[in-house]
Amino acid sequence: MESPALPRQTNRLWPYGQLAATMLALPALVAPLIYLVVRILPPPSDAERLQRALLLAIGFSLVWALTLLWYFNRISVAADHLQDAVQRVSTGDLGSMHREAMPTPFLGELQNSLGEMVDRLQQARHALDKQMREERAIRQELQDLQRQVIRQERLAAVGLLVSGVAHEINNPLQSILGFSELLQMEQTLPEQVRRDLEVIQRESLRACNIIRNLAKFARQQPGESLPVALSDVITSVCELRQRRLATEQITLTVESRSLRQVMAVFTELQQVLLNFVVNAEQVILSSGRFPGQITIRTWDDGTVVRLEVEDSGPGVDPEDEPKLFQPFFTTKAVGEGTGLGLSVSYGIIDSLGGKMGYRKGDGGGAVFYFELPARIA
Repeated sequence: MESPALPRQTNRLWPYGQLAATMLALPALVAPLIYLVVRILPPPSDAERLQRALLLAIGFSLVWALTLLWYFNRISVAADHLQDAVQRVSTGDLGSMHREAMPTPFLGELQNSLGEMVDRLQQARHALDKQMREERAIRQELQDLQRQVIRQERLAAVGLLVSGVAHEINNPLQSILGFSELLQMEQTLPEQVRRDLEVIQRESLRACNIIRNLAKFARQQPGESLPVALSDVITSVCELRQRRLATEQITLTVESRSLRQVMAVFTELQQVLLNFVVNAEQVILSSGRFPGQITIRTWDDGTVVRLEVEDSGPGVDPEDEPKLFQPFFTTKAVGEGTGLGLSVSYGIIDSLGGKMGYRKGDGGGAVFYFELPARIA
C-alpha cells in the first residue's frame, strides 16, 4: 500500500513570502500618496513642500526598515534555535527540548513537531535499553541454567562412581570388622587394646553405614529416619577427631544443652557434623591461627533443635557467602577439596525438613549451623 503523500510545506510558507514582498514594496506605493498629501496641503512655498515630502518619506522609510529588521531578526533567532535543537538531536543528545515563543504559527508548529519527535526518540531509546537489559538478564539466566545442567551431570557421574566405589570398599571393611570382633574375644588382651579394638569396630560399623547410605543416595532411595540424640552424634565425631585435633594444637569444646531428639539417619547427621568439624580444622590450619578453637553447641529452640560449629579462623569472605552451599564450590587450594561436602550436607538437612546456614561469629570466625524439627514424643 502506498504511503500517504506528505503535505507540501512550501505552500504554507507562501503567505509569509507574500507578506515579506508586500512589506518591501509598500514604501514605493506609499511615496506617491505622501507626495499627493504634500501637494494638497497649502505650504507657504514649493521648497518647503518638497522638504516636507522628503522628510515624511525618509521618516516612513526608516520606521519601516526598523520594523522589517526587527521582524526578520525574530525569524533568524527562531531559525537558529530550531537549528541548534536539530544539531543536538543529530549528535545523540535527546534531552528535553527548550520551547521558545515563535514569531509565526508555522515555526511554532515546527518547534512542536521537533519536540514531539525528540520525545518519541527518548521513548524509543528507553524501550531499547529496557529490551537490552532484559535480553542480558535472559542470557545470564540461560548461562546459569547451562551451568546447573553441567553440575547435575557431574553429580550424576559422581553418584555412579560412588555406587561402584562403595561396593568395592565394603568388602575390606567387613574383613576389618570381623577381625576386630575376633580379637576382642581374646581374654588376655590389655584393657587399652580392647578399647582401641572397640573403637575400630564402632568406626568400621559407621563406615559400613555411610557406604550403605551413599549407595542409597546414588540410587536416590531415602534412608530410614529414627529417633536420634545430637549428643550421641557429637560424641561419635569427637571420638574420631579428638586425638588428631590435639596434635594440631586445636581444642575441641562441646556445649551440649539439647535434651530433645530428632527424626533422622544417625550416620547422615554424623556425616554433616564431621564435615563441619573437618572444614573448621582445615581453615584453622591454613590460616595459622594457633592455638585453634572449635566449639560445638546444641540447644532446643521451641519446636526445633539447633546445632552450630564455630571456629577461630578468619571466617568466610562476604563475596563467597552466597556460594557456600553450591555444588563444586570450594575456597580450598586445588586438590584439597571437591566442593561437595557442604552441598551434600545441605541436601541431607533439607531432606529432613531442616535448615542449614552460615553466619560470622562474634570472634570473627565462621559459624555453620543447622536446625531440625524436634521429635514429638
